[in-house]
Amino acid sequence: MPYLLKVLNVALLASVKFLYTPIYAFILGLDFWGSLVGLLSGGVISFIGFYYATDIIFIYVRHLKPVVVKVTPDSTRLHYRNWKNRRTEGRKRKKRFTKTNRIFVRVRVKYGMWGIILSTPFALSIPFGAFLLRKYYGHIKIALPLALTAIIVEGFVINAIYWFFMKHI
Repeated sequence: MPYLLKVLNVALLASVKFLYTPIYAFILGLDFWGSLVGLLSGGVISFIGFYYATDIIFIYVRHLKPVVVKVTPDSTRLHYRNWKNRRTEGRKRKKRFTKTNRIFVRVRVKYGMWGIILSTPFALSIPFGAFLLRKYYGHIKIALPLALTAIIVEGFVINAIYWFFMKHI
């Protein structure tokens, strides 16, 4: 596989699974700098893409959903309402919060914007971290540059640590 395709492949993986990408780059046979370029470009470009795609979701929910509901035929709305009621009845018996959800809520409440920014590459995924940052802290102008800086710094650290350990194996 050509070198540029390997870097592109690493960048595509980094857009979703940021933490495991250096291992994959090592398996593909990339050097440290190729792995770093793929990791950072994939993480940064996908974070920006998901950050601004969240606006589209919010616009749809806020403005287009009422219009779609008015235009939808009554039989379809009745079918959806029945399905929603059956689903709600089934969920009443289940737990509302899982351990993972509690961790996310604790991070947001206790650490705020910094908790989301710093935990996005490690604990959260890039798409989920971008969504949370846009939803709760999108009005703060410095949130996006801070998140991108954190992705770059943490990406360099992750890549350096993995490559240090992979050379000794």
